[in-house]
Amino acid sequence: MQEKRSKDLTFIMVGHAHIDPVWLWDWREGYETVKATFRSALDRLRENPEMVFIHSSAAHYAWMENHPEMLAEIREAVARGQWEPVGGWWVEPDANIPSGEALARQGLYGQRYFERVLGRRARIAFLPDTFGHPGTLPQLFRQAGLEYFAFMRPGASELDLPSNLFRWRSPDGSEVLAVRVESYSTNPVYVQMSLERNLHWRPEDARVWVHLFGVGNHGGGPTRRAIASIREANASPDWPTLRFGSLESFFAAHAGRTDVPVWAGELQHHARGCYSAHSGIKAWNRQAESALLAAERWAAVASFYGLAYPGERLEHAWRLLLFNQFHDILAGSAIPAAYADAQRELDEASAVADRTGYAALQVIAQRIDTRRGARPAAEIEPIRRVRWSPESWTVDLGDGTPVVVFNPSPWPRTEVVAVELNEWGAEDLKVLDDQERPVVHQLGRPDSVTTARPRVLFTAEVPALGYRVYRVVDEPAATAPEGGLSASQEVLENRWWRLELNPATGALKGLWDKSRGLQLLAGAGARLLVVEDPSDTWGHGVTALRHEAGAFACTRVELLEDGPVRATWRISYRWTAGADAYATAQQEISLFRDTPGIEGRLTVDWHDRHRALKLAFPLALDEARATFSVPYGHAVRPADGQEEPLQQWMDVTGFVRDARGARHAAGVALLNDGKYAGDVLGGEMRLTILRSPVYAHHDPSRLEQGVQYHYQDQGEQTVRWRLVPHAGSWVDAGVVRAAHDLNAPLAVIREYAHPGDLPKVAGFVTVDPPDQVVVTALKQAEEGDDLILRLYEPAGRPARARISVPLAQAAFAVEAGPHQVKTYRISRAGEVREVNFLEE
Repeated sequence: MQEKRSKDLTFIMVGHAHIDPVWLWDWREGYETVKATFRSALDRLRENPEMVFIHSSAAHYAWMENHPEMLAEIREAVARGQWEPVGGWWVEPDANIPSGEALARQGLYGQRYFERVLGRRARIAFLPDTFGHPGTLPQLFRQAGLEYFAFMRPGASELDLPSNLFRWRSPDGSEVLAVRVESYSTNPVYVQMSLERNLHWRPEDARVWVHLFGVGNHGGGPTRRAIASIREANASPDWPTLRFGSLESFFAAHAGRTDVPVWAGELQHHARGCYSAHSGIKAWNRQAESALLAAERWAAVASFYGLAYPGERLEHAWRLLLFNQFHDILAGSAIPAAYADAQRELDEASAVADRTGYAALQVIAQRIDTRRGARPAAEIEPIRRVRWSPESWTVDLGDGTPVVVFNPSPWPRTEVVAVELNEWGAEDLKVLDDQERPVVHQLGRPDSVTTARPRVLFTAEVPALGYRVYRVVDEPAATAPEGGLSASQEVLENRWWRLELNPATGALKGLWDKSRGLQLLAGAGARLLVVEDPSDTWGHGVTALRHEAGAFACTRVELLEDGPVRATWRISYRWTAGADAYATAQQEISLFRDTPGIEGRLTVDWHDRHRALKLAFPLALDEARATFSVPYGHAVRPADGQEEPLQQWMDVTGFVRDARGARHAAGVALLNDGKYAGDVLGGEMRLTILRSPVYAHHDPSRLEQGVQYHYQDQGEQTVRWRLVPHAGSWVDAGVVRAAHDLNAPLAVIREYAHPGDLPKVAGFVTVDPPDQVVVTALKQAEEGDDLILRLYEPAGRPARARISVPLAQAAFAVEAGPHQVKTYRISRAGEVREVNFLEE
């Protein structure tokens, strides 16, 4: 004990004020707290010239642009070494839910802001209150210029680490020196209370240790009484040497050590329930991420055809998204009013992205030759009446109706699209591709009940990050080939799969791999299970959500679509557990003639409390291996039924036996468009659809009888899912690409017929071979008009590919190590150089 208090030991006392800009309050109160805390911190620094104050979150400083005198004081404090910018990100976000590209933008916009406004970048990644950290983060930190990492969760009772000071290594080999701090705040009166705990927290071999002090959670920072308490303790022989200093000085004291242990795993878990709390914020986040990335791609392409790249507008939208990835917003743990604000801001981000992307598509489409033949422009009437009689009429856009299908993905896609036509009152309707070949179509239900507005479904084949022109003409429909897709109320079947439905339960009883004669289900698939969930909003103390309360009962089965392109069941369900505990659901399950995906659309109207809903697929797999998508990578985790964070997909791979008992390698991936949690137990995987705790209920607070609380996820929501069964690994099955495609739909432009200098089919970026690396971002650089292209290796194996960007006359070879993220800066003259997230 005496050794722990020796004056030979040094504790660096770092001033800090943890501020949740949104949590039990809205952003307006967060703004007020930031302003007051910054004022207090500046005053304490003036009174104590040796003291250093640290603060993260570029968004907080951006608020203070309304107070330029205060911001100037902060910049002066930074210059003299008393104010240390840390974090380097726009906010302190959740780290499991944002996409890898969103985390890259946290660093891009955060570090650029720090340098421009504060005069220096951060070197220390700082996420003390974030609830869990994927193993890919060290690489993402280093790419943003961050060499060190300070965090607090998961705590010692949640994760055993070899030391509270260690080198954290990501799967690609990148490392940061990391410290798990004992606390991010202190008692406002007696700092010694937290110092006492920190004496035992310090690794025995660390002669220099760190202590953050200051009132936290709702701001405050160092107080005069706390500073006096530190000086008093330092004067006493009963405490180590207490020295005011920076967080960077602490890391500098250990940077050269070679004896620090290495941790190569994830830093999980603190609060497993937060990855499925508040479905709304999760869906809005995914939608905004996907929309912004697509808008950037098309704006970058259109900039070669005269569109001024809307960099400021896109950065504004990104800032809205990044702010709402703050951990207590995105984790679903804030108050209801916070989500009204978040929805407005994320809707604004998505709207900016949609308008930007659509404008870019229009610029490109205007340059495409959309004529059916080569008629002179003067002979083309952009809108014309093709036929007219009291019984039938047709209006097209010059040469039939040209339909330009755009693919935002950096690989070719074959997928069903839908387009609605106006003023088409004739039965004759044919779809043609760019070479005048007929394409099989079917009619779906239009969005309106107005006549003469058919909804046309057909399978489009579109090149990588490119387009293809199709055409709807007033001619007899193309004849669909025999076979390929069949449907009844109990069986959907195409060339790949046979789905069998139990009409009594509304669940799948068969998922047959027809090529190998294998039944992949071990029980009722696509079943809606209700599980007990009495925990708080975060799910504190919960490791699994598997205590079943029951299952939704089937009330109706319909064969909704039975066409040559797509066949669909619509299954209705109901859950009842009392007068005030009920829910209804509709699930549409589809098979396609020309593509192997199995798709579902689940709409739930939920009115229950302290229960969760799971979408379950029990698979007949032995030796199951569970893999979950994480930001810019994947993680293999035990198939033990514990609740895990995930992103766009989860996969179970193992072995299935045929009728003769022979074992075959097999697996199934489950993709989603807005969910972030699930579990795997043996061969069964369950996607968590929703939870219904009380808003912002934090254990150990207890709910009072008779109080009317607000419960989460009451009402209607929709999620789309896709199954990707596979014979080999999920890598070879293209699961990453399929998940991206589910979240980035093909875009359709109804163009009129006109000449143009672009052909009827083209691609703007190609990757050869397309399965080696995943291109995730294409944008214009923050400085200058170069292009920025980012990609990563998804499979954990060395990759080689050739990237072509014809618009920039660029073609270059890429070699990526396992799990590597790479960024390239491409000039308009075709010069290529590798850069980091900061585009340097």
